[in-house]
Amino acid sequence: MELKIGLYKSQPGWEIILQQEGLNFEIITPDTKISFQRYSVIVINEILNADQDAKVREFIKNGGAAIYLYSAYTNKKKKLIRTKKIKYLVTDSDSIYSNLGLIDFYTTFIRLKDDSFNIIDRNLFIQYKKVEKGYILIIPFDVDQLILNTQSIRKKFWTDRKELPSEIVAKVSKGKIRKIVSKSIEFLHQKRGLPLVQLWQFPKIWDTIFIFRIDTDFCNPEEASKLYKVCKKNKISGTWFVDTVSKDTIINVYKNMDDQEIAFHCRRHLVFNDYKKDHENIENGLNDLKEAGINVSGFAAPYGEWNKNLAEVLEYFKFDYSSEFTLDYDNLPFYPLINNKKSNVLQIPMHPVSTGRLRRSHFADREKWQYFKNYIDRQIASFEPIFIYHHPSHGDIELFDKIFEYIAAMNINRMTYHQFSEWWKKRLGFQYEITYMNGEINCNYKGEVPDLSLKISYNNKFVITNLKKTIRIDELDLLELKNDKIKSDIKRIRKRNWRDFLYNYESRIGRKNK
Repeated sequence: MELKIGLYKSQPGWEIILQQEGLNFEIITPDTKISFQRYSVIVINEILNADQDAKVREFIKNGGAAIYLYSAYTNKKKKLIRTKKIKYLVTDSDSIYSNLGLIDFYTTFIRLKDDSFNIIDRNLFIQYKKVEKGYILIIPFDVDQLILNTQSIRKKFWTDRKELPSEIVAKVSKGKIRKIVSKSIEFLHQKRGLPLVQLWQFPKIWDTIFIFRIDTDFCNPEEASKLYKVCKKNKISGTWFVDTVSKDTIINVYKNMDDQEIAFHCRRHLVFNDYKKDHENIENGLNDLKEAGINVSGFAAPYGEWNKNLAEVLEYFKFDYSSEFTLDYDNLPFYPLINNKKSNVLQIPMHPVSTGRLRRSHFADREKWQYFKNYIDRQIASFEPIFIYHHPSHGDIELFDKIFEYIAAMNINRMTYHQFSEWWKKRLGFQYEITYMNGEINCNYKGEVPDLSLKISYNNKFVITNLKKTIRIDELDLLELKNDKIKSDIKRIRKRNWRDFLYNYESRIGRKNK
């Protein structure tokens, strides 16, 4: 029995999720033989012709499992659907998606009115039913469209106080949509009595990683040096996205840093949405660094902005990666789409709230510390990467000394952007096949294994284990995943107030004055 996902139509949004989740998959062609022994789950994300539909129905009846995009399943059932526009929703507290909490969609849900289906989550309205020996699950929204969405909006982030921090970030919760898809695939594997086997998202069997990002815009040499000393003291190799306004700072501070990654931020602290202007701005900054003898491979845009023109400029200058939270945040790396073509520049999403945003929301020092401690604890509990960023001009040296000490005390492994980018690309390039029979998982692969491990989920439990040729399920020490309780007042993060308009106004004025 092969543990492989079959995708009926090549769609970049679906492929991004499957790659992020480390799932083995292939595109089903018209000549592909569909067998419940060949695919553990198939994804039907297009309307099938009569011959294809017959093959799928046979696959399901014989014991296969299928995820239908709503449009593929409801094509001939127009009278049995209802539509509803969804800005955001909160998952049911007792569903398999409960730990996802509030999810931003900004899309239309298509719901099937059919009492033969069971509802897994009443708010998400994800439905499933048994069909003879197999299973069908229906997702009511367009996954591909949402993952490829490039719109941004100001959002508030929950914390246990009245005034909340906010930032302009990606409009759609892409990381949580990824998790909906992953949980749905795991659910169907469980129904079939199969383990879900994935390439783990961090090197070795690390539970998470910590990456520290520094944006140096408007900081002076003394501020940069103070933060560097705290990094050195705590053995933190940060990634410094530097501006190049002061050549003296480049030569006397950044060039002399040891065990730090130097990346590029800007010459002028602006993103133009104009290819020629962005090209000139980035070229001038790179020339500044080149004159100082500094080579860089990474980029982070001012204000976290991302657009197609900027992305094309980054491709022209052959950056290895970039990190912009208006495209995505709190998620795993991926290659964005530009003009219907996959970019060559890896996007590495991060957590978008800095101490500057906390200070603007009137956080006291102890509240800043509590915000980041809660964020770290939450990422550890959910096995997600820990990305924290800071501007040296904002000070808070004692706060980061405390954060770094906590990272060390929690024994969290640290990486730079470049290190994580290089490892992630090796993970994407790893070729393997997974089969399962009589309680035994067999991993077939050739060549070098780049610090890879596996996540194995089975019967509502999981384990992270070393990648081996043969793994017995009954010999694994499977653990139960603990779900966080949804905050009772979580919806208040999407209620607009006068501060949102003020901050948007300040943001527009700030950009005009640069």
